Amino acid sequence: MLLLSIPAGCAEKGDKMTTEHKFTNHLTGENSPYLLSHAHNPVDWYPWGEEALKRAKAEDKPIFLSIGYAACHWCHVMERESFENEQIAAILNENFISIKVDREQRPDLDEIYMSFTTALTGSGGWPMSVFLTPDLKPFFAGTYFPPEDRYGRPGFRKVIIEIGQVYREQRTKIVQSSEAIFQQVTRAVNTPVVSGPLKKEMVSRGAATLLRSVDPVHGGFGGAPKFPHALELSLLLRQFKATGDPSYLHATEQALSAMARGGIFDHVGGGFARYATDERWNIPHFEKMLYDNALLVPVYIEAYQIMENPMYLEVVRRTLDFMLREMSGPHSGFYSALDADSEGEEGKFYIWTKQEIGSVLGKERAKIFCQYYNVSNRGNFEGRNNLYVDIDSDRIRTTGEVEDFDAFLNECRKELLARRAQRVRPLTDDKVLTSWNGLALTALCKGFQITGEKKYLEAAIANAKFIAKELYSDGKLTHSFRDGKHSNGQFLEDYAYFVQGLLDLYESDNTGDNEKWLKLAVELADTALGLFRDADGAFYLRPSGQVDLLYRPREETDSSVPSPGSIMMSNLLKLSRITDRESYTDAARQSLEAVSEYLQNSPNRMTSALFALDYYFNDKIEIVVVGREDKRRAILREIYSHYLPNKIVAVSHNGSEQSPLFEGRSGTDGEVKVFVCRNSVCNLPATSLQELKGQLEKL
Repeated sequence: MLLLSIPAGCAEKGDKMTTEHKFTNHLTGENSPYLLSHAHNPVDWYPWGEEALKRAKAEDKPIFLSIGYAACHWCHVMERESFENEQIAAILNENFISIKVDREQRPDLDEIYMSFTTALTGSGGWPMSVFLTPDLKPFFAGTYFPPEDRYGRPGFRKVIIEIGQVYREQRTKIVQSSEAIFQQVTRAVNTPVVSGPLKKEMVSRGAATLLRSVDPVHGGFGGAPKFPHALELSLLLRQFKATGDPSYLHATEQALSAMARGGIFDHVGGGFARYATDERWNIPHFEKMLYDNALLVPVYIEAYQIMENPMYLEVVRRTLDFMLREMSGPHSGFYSALDADSEGEEGKFYIWTKQEIGSVLGKERAKIFCQYYNVSNRGNFEGRNNLYVDIDSDRIRTTGEVEDFDAFLNECRKELLARRAQRVRPLTDDKVLTSWNGLALTALCKGFQITGEKKYLEAAIANAKFIAKELYSDGKLTHSFRDGKHSNGQFLEDYAYFVQGLLDLYESDNTGDNEKWLKLAVELADTALGLFRDADGAFYLRPSGQVDLLYRPREETDSSVPSPGSIMMSNLLKLSRITDRESYTDAARQSLEAVSEYLQNSPNRMTSALFALDYYFNDKIEIVVVGREDKRRAILREIYSHYLPNKIVAVSHNGSEQSPLFEGRSGTDGEVKVFVCRNSVCNLPATSLQELKGQLEKL
């Protein structure tokens, strides 16, 4: 059996649809831009669903399952090379039922078949190419295949010819092989839950393990390619707070500063690319994902709260502004991703020639700007320049040629952004994922808290209202939405991330509507407990009884996004403190015990669960603010400025029926009172900013 795997980078090509097409397949009615971009391939693609699965059984044909996503570069290289090739398509159509899946719409299928792919090949990636029997059991897998023999490995044409022939002539052996593979993989991924004791030192062990993998020269974790790892950096900050060990702070500062100065950050338009292809962070893979940017905002805020580095606050503002400008739709939902490619070239939208910068800024300004951002005639990416800042850039600031250097840079970037807007834009994957919008909701709320800028709060409120109205009905959250079409099925990640965002909005929305966000969070958390959690406390990605899944998947470890079960554990612990429902704490504890083996043996993969464990064991901080809105603004800005990762902030004009935290606490004639409590033991109410500062400093 051939076991092939080439690590895949990720991006997408532009929309090639026109009014007339030579080929049309079964993807035309889908609401995923990724699937729609394949709707006129000569391959007779089906979406995952009853029609395709029934046909595979009826015709006794193997299934070719191709899983990718809209910002996946190699997905579309394979499409261009193989799926648009009529000869290859004819072989697929004769011998297979071909199914195309957007991994972002079906994270459950992606999790299941990635487990098989990594088991069979030793690695994974996208595009994921899996061959299944009609009963959905894999017997062969890989990632990107070249069309013909290349890189010392067989081409896709040869692979599908051989697999088709083997299936016809040795079907019994294939079925037996698939059953053996199925038994082996499912034993590994669906081991029974073995609950174990929780230990506080698991958090410190996890942080220490992460620290050992830090790149001491360039910052971040490991070598190229380099991913941001926002959650892991946040854990290092918590450990610094807990221990005072400066090595944790230094590692975080080094990584965050390197990313902010490097080319992974878009210095013209703001926001972060998905990862850097080099160890110095200077050359990105140019696609921009909503979840990356949403996850990076909170850790930059936490670092600013500790270090007060103005560069971190600038990164927060410019990242959120990018999200609002380029990833927010008219419905107030956030889009999923921006492609790396435009006009068939990776990064073309983002890179510059020195001459073009000169034509925009003029000779004198361009000279200083190009020196600062390391722009040369030779370029650093395919003959052109991706902007980044280094040590030499810092010297440019001190030459005295420009009086207000930051104002100079802002004006230059503004003019270049206007010029860039005239270029052909990368494709936007404009589907709205509830889960990723939940992460964006958190980022906006925390951005408002630290900056005080109302546009972020207004965007957060509009986003929450949109999800609550358009994507939540009959007690169910829609996972994916586009052009008025909703996807089917419920997913844990939607409930977990959106509840987290609602709790952050509850702490941020001081307009008097915050109680409705708490009420919705409670409602969704209760639903999630019933849908996704079993009697042993384990969280699953989907409800039970999904007939199109080989097994019911769970994902205890973090991936490019946090483990949704771990996020739900933190949600439950916070809800327990806000609502005084001990059952939430019991549920969170049991769920943590269900992953205790992972916490013990693989703490570096369990960052989100370690956050929940840290909250479970350490001091719980509740800050209750009552009084008139106009009089509490300065109070809240002071509270938000402090790094207190396990705090809860509850705000009301004059008490609340939703939360027992307000029992016996009210403002007198609207005057502000602040009750600062640690583990349910409270100070006397602070009535002035100075009193509050003193109490917060003691925390």
